[in-house]
Amino acid sequence: MKALARGGAACFALAFGALPGAAFGQPSPTPSAPPPLFVPGAFTGAPGNRAALTLDAAGSVAYALNHAPGLLAQRATVLNLDSTFTKLRAGEYPSVGGQLQSQLAKSANQPGQFAQFGISPSSNFSENTAQLQSSYTLYNGSQQLAAQQAKKQAQNAGFELQRQEEQMAIAVSNAFYAIAADRGIVALDEADLAYQKALLDTARAEEKVGRVAGVDTLRAQVAVARSQAALVGARATEQNDREALAVQIGAPAETTFNVPETLPEPPLPDTPLDQLATIAKMNRPEIAEARVALDASKLGDASVDSDLRPVVTLNGSFGSQVSPTEFVQEQQEVDASNAAAIAGFNAEKALFPTLSIPPPVLLPPVDRHVPGFWQFNIVSTFQVPLYDFGQRAAAHHAARAQVVSSLASLYNAYDSVEADVDAAQRNLAAAAEKLRLAKLSGDLGAETARIAQLQYSHGLISFTDVTQTEQTALSAQNDLLAARVQYVTALIKLRVALAPPSAAAAADLRGL
Repeated sequence: MKALARGGAACFALAFGALPGAAFGQPSPTPSAPPPLFVPGAFTGAPGNRAALTLDAAGSVAYALNHAPGLLAQRATVLNLDSTFTKLRAGEYPSVGGQLQSQLAKSANQPGQFAQFGISPSSNFSENTAQLQSSYTLYNGSQQLAAQQAKKQAQNAGFELQRQEEQMAIAVSNAFYAIAADRGIVALDEADLAYQKALLDTARAEEKVGRVAGVDTLRAQVAVARSQAALVGARATEQNDREALAVQIGAPAETTFNVPETLPEPPLPDTPLDQLATIAKMNRPEIAEARVALDASKLGDASVDSDLRPVVTLNGSFGSQVSPTEFVQEQQEVDASNAAAIAGFNAEKALFPTLSIPPPVLLPPVDRHVPGFWQFNIVSTFQVPLYDFGQRAAAHHAARAQVVSSLASLYNAYDSVEADVDAAQRNLAAAAEKLRLAKLSGDLGAETARIAQLQYSHGLISFTDVTQTEQTALSAQNDLLAARVQYVTALIKLRVALAPPSAAAAADLRGL
């Protein structure tokens, strides 16, 4: 499979040229680990008051991938799911923490909960604790399955983000080159207006010498007015499409798009169709997404019986715990006992001065050095339901039906990707042929319009004939513009259909 991936990537590089920043010898990165959080610098300042930008085709796609609100929302979803997975996965490992606690309690005339045993709480109590503690669930089937399901959800969202980025690259490319078509239509309408004005001047000159009727001049004036109206509409359409694209990619509405004067016409790829389909099947996020969904559905079936698995928990801690209040009370009792012994000894000496009375043995001071403590325990819990009235069986039936559905989706994803690549390659070939024919028609239309203008100026054809010829030529030029845009967008769509490592690189046609 690795050799196939390297071969497919090499075919992709040969077919389209190395994409900027693409590493064709490596498989597409798996979005199980989401990309680092990106905070675009263009989002600084007050909303609605951002500086205008200047973007070309590749820059527009790259900007959209980092600023389009829909993609940023999906990235937030990926990060949220990854956070959930990280939290659940952390539950599979032991927790280690430290504790410092100081307790002080004072009371009066309070019997306490052990009064029935003749034990009364101390009226003054303090205790200091310092310990390290750890808890580890050695095995918990539910926890492990939940973490794996969360991981699959995060991966699924990552692949969905990749798919949305590819769709965004196609949509922005289509919108960008549609602006190129709009600008071309404006240029054609300007040329048509000049053509109609030239016909109006010719009609007026011919009317003065009596070669044509005055109605031709009126018709020429109508044609000039219609051309002016078409030009006004074309300019408004171009400006509207520019602002719509700016809003679509998350840029300021005043953004300027550097549309090329001549649209690029890269050569057709010569890689066999089956190799293109193989590349797409290895890299397309739809297939990876369907595969992750299948794995998640299998985990769902396994989680039905998660309550039958034992739960084994380990807990342990060690540290030091001391009660200063008890030390004080004990020392007071020792001091009182020693004082009583000394007082008794002195009294006996006074009463019997002739006797040799040994001195009392005094109690030593209270030892305030308390040894540290430790504790460790293991709790194993295993519960077995005796009868659940068919709940488990029904849950298994539903989960396994989901597995079958996910498997069907995976097969369908493979078929859809192959059909998508076939359609993209077929549409590109058709666009190339339509572009060839549109160029031929455009050249012929322009020449016939020029000849018709000369014929009309010499009185050889009527004004209706020359305007019809001009309209035919204008239609042919419009078809040529549409064919150029269709070819460029079809090529980008095929490049995106192969799921290169960077969707922005797929829309970059510089140097091709």
